[in-house]
Amino acid sequence: MAERQYLGQGTNTSWEKFWYVLGCIYFGAAYFQKVPVKKALSEYGLVEMTSAEKFWYVVQCIFFGVGYFAKVPVKKALSEVQNAGGFPRV
Repeated sequence: MAERQYLGQGTNTSWEKFWYVLGCIYFGAAYFQKVPVKKALSEYGLVEMTSAEKFWYVVQCIFFGVGYFAKVPVKKALSEVQNAGGFPRV
C-alpha cells in the first residue's frame, strides 16, 4: 500500500522523477499535461500558477480547448474530496 501524502509535502519515487523528466524532454508532454491540473488546483486556492503556466494554459485553451477539457475531470475529482486532510472548506 502506498504511503499517504499531503498536499505540498508529497514526494516522488526515483522512477516517477525519471519518467517526468523523460516526458518533459519528449516535446514537453509531461509539462503540458501538468498545466491544466495546476489550473484546477489554483481555482481552489491550493497553488499559484507561474506566468509561464498561465500562458501555456491559455494557448492550450485556444487550440481546441484542450487545456479546459483536461482541467474538467481534475476539478470534478477535487470537488469530491472529503475534508479528511484538515483543510478548511471554502
